[in-house]
Amino acid sequence: MSDRRLHPRLPFEVEVELYRPDCPTCVVRTEDLSNGGVLLLLEATDRPAIGTQVRVRVSIPLGGDDGAPLVDATVVRHTDDGVAIRFDETPAS
Repeated sequence: MSDRRLHPRLPFEVEVELYRPDCPTCVVRTEDLSNGGVLLLLEATDRPAIGTQVRVRVSIPLGGDDGAPLVDATVVRHTDDGVAIRFDETPAS
C-alpha cells in the first residue's frame, strides 16, 4: 500500500472538541496531526460516516488572549482506532 499523504504526520496527543451534525459536542483525543488533518481516537460505535462534515477545536488553552479556532473538516477514512479527518482549509504557513 502506498502512502499518498501530502503532509508529514507527527505524533500529537491532545484533547479536542468534536462538533458533528445531530450529535452533542464531545471531547476526544488525537493520535497524530499534520497540516492537512488529524486522527481522532473514537470508539467504533461513535464514528461519523466517511464524508461527514465536522468541526474541531483544541480544548486546552493555547496562550494569548484568543481562543483556539474552530476548524472545518471532513471525515476521510476510518481506522482501527478512530477516524481520520481532513481540514477543509489548510492554515497559511
